[in-house]
Amino acid sequence: MLSKGKRSGGRRRKGLLAGALVGVIGALTMTSVALAVPVSQSLFVQVLPTKGDKKVFRGASQHTIISTVYDNFATSQSPRQTVFTIPSAVKFVNGNIPACPLSAIQGKFTAAAQQACPQSITGGGTVEVNGGSIGGTVTFFSGGPKTIYVQTDIGPSATSLTIIGTLAGKTLTFSNIPNTPGLVLTKFDTTFNKRKSGKKTFYFMARCPKKVNSTTETTTFYSGEVLSATAGQRCKQTKPKKKK
Repeated sequence: MLSKGKRSGGRRRKGLLAGALVGVIGALTMTSVALAVPVSQSLFVQVLPTKGDKKVFRGASQHTIISTVYDNFATSQSPRQTVFTIPSAVKFVNGNIPACPLSAIQGKFTAAAQQACPQSITGGGTVEVNGGSIGGTVTFFSGGPKTIYVQTDIGPSATSLTIIGTLAGKTLTFSNIPNTPGLVLTKFDTTFNKRKSGKKTFYFMARCPKKVNSTTETTTFYSGEVLSATAGQRCKQTKPKKKK
């Protein structure tokens, strides 16, 4: 039978051990939260129509979905910049579409922004935050031959954000995204419309080469991670129409 002193000593040791375990578990939990990061991205791109001439560019539309998976939304940081590498088989022709001034839509919600520059709208879609727990709308506006504005309304109380896209050759870069830890953009589902920009031109145009049309995107996050994804699409070549 143990003496009273030995029993109390055992209780102290058990108490110290339990305290140490709680401290370790707490430290691991804090570490896992602190290290919350984006873990993967996926990209879907579909150009319509899915057939065409191998050399001649024709009017088309493009449906794009970019999705990001995070291991924890609570402390994950936002994407800072997304860069798309565009295949040579597609191009943007702004033509006679009027450029919308950034000041006309920045800080406005969807209805007001669309009313401010109705002739500059080139597409749109939806946006999701934190895996779809919050949703919103997207409108594309032409800001000129080399500029695309992505106007978004997010959440039931409607927070407005205008992301700026810049075209340079076959690179389309979206920047000026604010860092909002705990509220991160996780999915954009958007379409560039088949919109005429001239007598024989469209805002988005495509041709049908033999090789796969591949689009690649690379996203850099405020937390330092860099993720990439690629989407490919084949198209069916049609014979060019004979001139009469």
